Amino acid sequence: MNFEQAKALRIQLWQKTLDDHDFRMQNPESHRSSLLEGSARLADEGLIDRVEQFDMDELANAAYWLAVEELQSNPILFRPSYGYDVFPREGGPRIGTLFHSVLRLDESLGDPTRPYDGKVYRDKAGLVLKFSFAPDKGRIEGLVLTMADGRQFDLVETRRMVEGRVYTAIDDPEVYRWMVDVVQVATENRDVGIVNRIRPFLELAKFGQCQICLDRFGKREECTQCGGLGFVPKTRAPWLSS
Repeated sequence: MNFEQAKALRIQLWQKTLDDHDFRMQNPESHRSSLLEGSARLADEGLIDRVEQFDMDELANAAYWLAVEELQSNPILFRPSYGYDVFPREGGPRIGTLFHSVLRLDESLGDPTRPYDGKVYRDKAGLVLKFSFAPDKGRIEGLVLTMADGRQFDLVETRRMVEGRVYTAIDDPEVYRWMVDVVQVATENRDVGIVNRIRPFLELAKFGQCQICLDRFGKREECTQCGGLGFVPKTRAPWLSS
């Protein structure tokens, strides 16, 4: 393999990462870091020059901000790194938890023969939940689990792993309001450092943007859905309504 062939292959692999929509939306920070590390290696190895590296980094940054904006406008997305409580949509107590795509039913806790009850996989059609001790299957769309027999369950975020540590969801409305405002200003200023640090916790919080007023100045003050806050508890959000 000559120089040009090696360069073309490595850039093709970098482009494949850039075009990985699921990776970008599941973890924008890791997606951006992978792209920046990849372009830096290409430059260090002499496969690209610094101008080409700068152009690739611009594409990586653009992809990051696009993901942030998409997630802010549509945060309803299942994430393997999150922990979820699973509740029947028609009402009733929690039936289990999902964490790192592993399902554990409350009824089987403490049973040594059942270390877990199911796992979430991705197939060509999307996310599918397969049970370990039964033929039952379900599909996850947004934050709703629909079983083959029609039963539906809401997935409510409770925790998330960030840089190797597990954090629980923030439930203080004043802290949430502060995070929303800080991330908004940082996004407008393209301050990657601040958004990187705060956005994961903002997504994990027990609140979500009000889908009636969209937290817009001049509308939220008269909004009866959120009472003027611009956000609502996720259990009251439209996508979790019973």
